Amino acid sequence: MTAMSALSPSSRTVAPCIAVVDDDDAVRAALNMLIHSFGWRSRSYASARDYLEAGEPGNCLLLDLNMPGMNGAELLEYLRQRPSPVPTLILTGERDTPLLPRALQAGARGYLLKPFQDEVLKTRIEALLADA
Repeated sequence: MTAMSALSPSSRTVAPCIAVVDDDDAVRAALNMLIHSFGWRSRSYASARDYLEAGEPGNCLLLDLNMPGMNGAELLEYLRQRPSPVPTLILTGERDTPLLPRALQAGARGYLLKPFQDEVLKTRIEALLADA
């Protein structure tokens, strides 16, 4: 029996991949560590353009709003034109930004204000993955 055949079917499944788009290096690093601690994989991008150039990977997307170049709302408006836009949660430090209603209108499934509790983020990601 090979090592691979000894694995149960559930242990062969690949963990979901959470895409993180945020221009803040420290935020991206912290989110990647947190996502991995939840047992998921992650890929992070410093800009909306980087995410698009990578082919829009991920089972769901954690997205900052206020970024140079293409902001989070603009990215969602672009992605909304696709047949199956990726389930997205906005992470923002600003409740009163005009970009938030625009992002929600473009299809974001909700938002969390930074800083947030780890377990709240985990619950919200689980809901996004259930919709993916």
